[in-house]
Amino acid sequence: MVDAVIEGIRDRVAAAIQVNQSVGIQVPENRHGDLLEAIFESICRNTHTIWTYVAVSKTFDYLSKTFKDAAKQNNIKFIDCISRAAGISDINSNCIYVESPVMLEKIILESLNNFKGMKHDLDKYIIIDSLSALMIYNDPDIIREFISLLMNRSRAENVHVVSILVEEEMDSSKLIQLNDKIIVLRDSFID
Repeated sequence: MVDAVIEGIRDRVAAAIQVNQSVGIQVPENRHGDLLEAIFESICRNTHTIWTYVAVSKTFDYLSKTFKDAAKQNNIKFIDCISRAAGISDINSNCIYVESPVMLEKIILESLNNFKGMKHDLDKYIIIDSLSALMIYNDPDIIREFISLLMNRSRAENVHVVSILVEEEMDSSKLIQLNDKIIVLRDSFID
């Protein structure tokens, strides 16, 4: 049953991000891991795409241990926003460590710099995991400005944005409306 749910999530997310410039995914905390598994499976299968994964809710160390195959892929670069703030000073060639999740301009710059020099015909994606975690560190109005700026810059460079919002962490109604498409995951079904 879990595999069927993950496959359903993967198919739904993959279809949505192909058609829409920005996709917001609202997920309950107990399905967040399933969503990440589906996303990383999709990244591993689609090696002709380029991804930037902005980690705000989990450290790169945690993600690389949990999703070993994805962390080794050449088509994904991680931006870890919380390890440095927590005093962890790892170094990894597949990860850029931002000093703090309040450094929103640096997050935007590093996210888009990952695509510099890439072929224009490649599909490019940024995943923000999660906007709700960013709101723990930043004022909600600043996060709205951040996501709006990121989406506008991404549109100009033909980069798709996937933003994850964990239900239990925030009232996401205003932030999720900034996306072209909204996917709502529930405990047992997808809206």
